[in-house]
Amino acid sequence: MGRFWRREKSNHHFPELNRKKGAGSMAVCFFCGVKGTMLVVGITALVGVAYLMQTNITATKGYQIHDLQRQVADLQESNTKLNLTYIKLQSMANIVNGASKSDLVPISKVEVISPVGNAVAMR
Repeated sequence: MGRFWRREKSNHHFPELNRKKGAGSMAVCFFCGVKGTMLVVGITALVGVAYLMQTNITATKGYQIHDLQRQVADLQESNTKLNLTYIKLQSMANIVNGASKSDLVPISKVEVISPVGNAVAMR
């Protein structure tokens, strides 16, 4: 033992233990203590919470998409019904029936007026 044996931090009984530790053994030693275990547990918990949040968001979006698809189907059905009503109202039978209810008189003689020459009134 030397004069500064406490400062040297060497093992005189087992000199093979006096070798300096490499980077790999320091990293392994960092995770072997209580702090390392707490760090690993904390990271695992953080990843677990992030996974649950992402799963919840995805499920919520799925329900929203399902509701919107149902609304689209309802609107398409309503649009089809409105188009059929429009076609029925535009039919000739409906127009003739509406004309008879309005007390309109049918025309017996139709006169067609054709212009004579190329004269156009100008202001």
